[in-house]
Amino acid sequence: MNESKKVSVLAVDDSKTMLAMISAQLRGSDFEVVATARSGLEALEKYQQIKPQLVLLDIVMPEITGIDTLERLLQADTGARVVMVSSVGTEDTVRDCLKKGAKSFLQKPLQKEGMLNILKNVCQQTGVEL
Repeated sequence: MNESKKVSVLAVDDSKTMLAMISAQLRGSDFEVVATARSGLEALEKYQQIKPQLVLLDIVMPEITGIDTLERLLQADTGARVVMVSSVGTEDTVRDCLKKGAKSFLQKPLQKEGMLNILKNVCQQTGVEL
């Protein structure tokens, strides 16, 4: 596998443990966490700096929620590919995120295979080469 061909991922979660887990689960796959953010505001800054191909975005965070962050990311870049992550995945929340432009949704606790499948599907749907 060619290192430079990995899909760049910005992982956003207020939990350091969760960020470490996401990075660990993606290690050795077609995806690579190139940056992490612990808040929505930090995520917006990092997104502008590195323009990752995918964003894994937690919904429940301090300062601004993941849903607000999603809206702001998509205002800044309509092509942003955002996958929401949450332990409070009510159908309404999921529907709301998808309606606002999220590409998919991951339920915590994250399962490696499920996460990889969803990320691959998002890439295929949005024209990111794997």
